Amino acid sequence: MAVGPIILSVVGDEFIQGARILVIIWEGATSSGDTITLVDRKEGRLLWSGRTDASQTYLGANFGGEGLHAPFGFKLTQISNGRLLVYLREG
Repeated sequence: MAVGPIILSVVGDEFIQGARILVIIWEGATSSGDTITLVDRKEGRLLWSGRTDASQTYLGANFGGEGLHAPFGFKLTQISNGRLLVYLREG
């Protein structure tokens, strides 16, 4: 497995392996009201979404030791600006 985060920056970017997501960070220059959505690749189930309220975004979520289960991988279906960094649990 690669070292560091999985980086998603355009709609349609995806990670095709099953995984447990530990941390998600959305960063970059944005406008108030910009949105982002990450879904399960197979079922389209919402995994995480965000909306900005500022021009510089650093939003995210920490899913703890077990992580957020994404058995079929994940896909970026909406991103207004910036990029999404997805950190996976190893092993």
